[in-house]
Amino acid sequence: MSRIVLVGAFDTKAEPFEILVDALATLGASTTTIDTGVFGGKRRCDYPAEDVAEAGGYSLEDLPPMGRAPAVSAMTRGASRILRQLVADGRVGALVCMGGSNAAAVFSHLAPVIPIGIPKVLMATSVAGETRALVQGSDVTMLYPILDIEGNNSILRGMITRLAHVAAALVKAGRLQQAGNPENSVALTMYGVTNTCVTHCRSLLDQQGFESLVFHANGTGGRSFESFITQSLVSAAIDLTISEVTDELFGGLWPAGADRMTAASVSGTPQAVAPGATDMICLGPLVDLPESFSNRTVQVHNDLVTLVRTTPEENHRLGRIVAGRLGSPAAPTSVLVPMKGVSELDIEGGVFHDPESVEAFAQGVQSGLSPDSTVSLARLDHHINDREFAEALVEAALLPSDR
Repeated sequence: MSRIVLVGAFDTKAEPFEILVDALATLGASTTTIDTGVFGGKRRCDYPAEDVAEAGGYSLEDLPPMGRAPAVSAMTRGASRILRQLVADGRVGALVCMGGSNAAAVFSHLAPVIPIGIPKVLMATSVAGETRALVQGSDVTMLYPILDIEGNNSILRGMITRLAHVAAALVKAGRLQQAGNPENSVALTMYGVTNTCVTHCRSLLDQQGFESLVFHANGTGGRSFESFITQSLVSAAIDLTISEVTDELFGGLWPAGADRMTAASVSGTPQAVAPGATDMICLGPLVDLPESFSNRTVQVHNDLVTLVRTTPEENHRLGRIVAGRLGSPAAPTSVLVPMKGVSELDIEGGVFHDPESVEAFAQGVQSGLSPDSTVSLARLDHHINDREFAEALVEAALLPSDR
């Protein structure tokens, strides 16, 4: 039977966890408790600290002399192994973690273990800061507790009760209904500057009975895109906005990690790729623009984001990197290059229009493909936001695998 799995330090956070367990019981929710406390909890858990440490490859007595960070890492490994087995056995209705920065660190490793569609909830003081490492492209819910998770006071009790209600409600609502339905779902990536292309693709896919799952290419969105492919939640991918790789290589705000653009090739998912929004590096406010970009063409997107035009040399390097990440996939994979521009800013008369950079990307891909690569490369005489280009993307993504 699936339960709400509570993971945390039942040594230093024993009192708050008692409140949480009682609050969930009052709501009729069943729980499984996993103690990641290095010193062993005062409350007997379903998986006590001794068992968690052993699952991580240590005895509990080994951990305190190791120091905080290595000890927490060991307990995280143990909790992860236990959680994987619970997931495999169908015994996880939701994951809930609570605490400070250590709880957030543990959560960042445990949440990816849980399939998309099963609730993952964190209440920690750390959610007031940078949260991309906590989200990791998954469907997480985060609450800021106002106070530190310490003791037993009226405000903290109220926040823990709220956490219990959120977790119980998410379990009652059930798993995301569309997650795990790959037969008619296609994943797409989008920026505002490639929105028109995505709209065309959605219309074309809808006509053929496919549902479009659109991911915002803001770093976290790209990780979600890769996760959906890895978990076989889509039947095909149209990766038409790959600016996260540009940001990764050239210092932009929204990289998605070195495994971006690898999931489809590894999993054997048919895909069509285009260099959407590769004309830009996304940086912070104009007043904070690094000196190294002072001689570039820039476009102020808003008060927080400045777009910097990429160079032909950068696009050639990007093309080679893309070719390397695509590798030699088993499923049909096409790279389609819109020679008339890769975003609404890269259009004739537009501030970022530069046909040389588009051609440089195509040459980079061509030079980066191995002789035995199954990736096809085509230059098309369209702009990325032309309907004809969207038609080519959809056709390439939906080609039968025995082409």
